[in-house]
Amino acid sequence: MKFLRVTLQVPKGRSQALRDFYGGRLGLATADPDRYALGPTELVLEPGSGEPFYHFALLVPGDRFDAALGWAAERVELLPGGDRDEIIFDFDGWDACACYFHDPAGNIVELIAHRGVGENRGTGEFHPRELLGFSELGLVGNPRAIADALERLGLHLWDGELDQPGRLAFLGERARTLILTREGRGWLPTGRPSAVYRANVLLEGRATGDVTVCGYRVAQVRGRNDRTGRGIPDAP
Repeated sequence: MKFLRVTLQVPKGRSQALRDFYGGRLGLATADPDRYALGPTELVLEPGSGEPFYHFALLVPGDRFDAALGWAAERVELLPGGDRDEIIFDFDGWDACACYFHDPAGNIVELIAHRGVGENRGTGEFHPRELLGFSELGLVGNPRAIADALERLGLHLWDGELDQPGRLAFLGERARTLILTREGRGWLPTGRPSAVYRANVLLEGRATGDVTVCGYRVAQVRGRNDRTGRGIPDAP
C-alpha cells in the first residue's frame, strides 16, 4: 500500500501561512500552490469550514532518522513528551522512532522511521526529497464501520484493536497505515481530542475500488499505470 494523494481541509485564511511553511520552511517541492510532493505522495491542502485539523505522519528512511530529526529541529518546534531527550518517541513494537510538530493549521505532523524500511545509506544533512511519502493518516469516527468499508479495498487490521474503547486500530501495513480512532480520543503527543473532518485519500494497492465512510473518501488503484487516479476527483 502507498499513499498517492491525500487531500485535507485547512482553516480559511491559513493558505499563505501553510505555503510559507511547507514550501518555504520545509522546502517541499510544489508544482501548484497548495499541492506538495512528498516522494510518491501528493499532499493537497484546500480551505474548509471551521478549524479542521488532522494527525498524519511522513515516512523517513529507516537509517536516516537522526539526520531528519536534526533537519526538523532547525525548522520547527518539536513537541515534548518523548521517551528520549523529551522529543524522540520510541515505538519498540514497531521497531520505529518518531518526533512531532505542529503546522500553521494546527495539524499534528509526525516524522517516523521504521528500521529496515526505505533505508538509503545516506550520509550528511537530510533533504526533504528523501521523504518516502505519507506513513500514517488518522481517520476519526466509528473504527468498526470504517474498517468494514475499507475491507472492500483489501485493507486489513495489522495492529491495534477495533472494538476496545480508547485503543487505536491500524489498517494497511507496517510503515504505511490508516489509523482509526473514535472521536474525542487524544492524539499523541498533545492529547488534543480527535475530531471528524473530511479527507480524500488515493492509495495504490492490490485491489481497486472507491468507498466513502464517516466523511472520508478512500479510493485505491492498482499498479503505477493508474497511480494518477484518472477519473477520481479530489472531492466527493
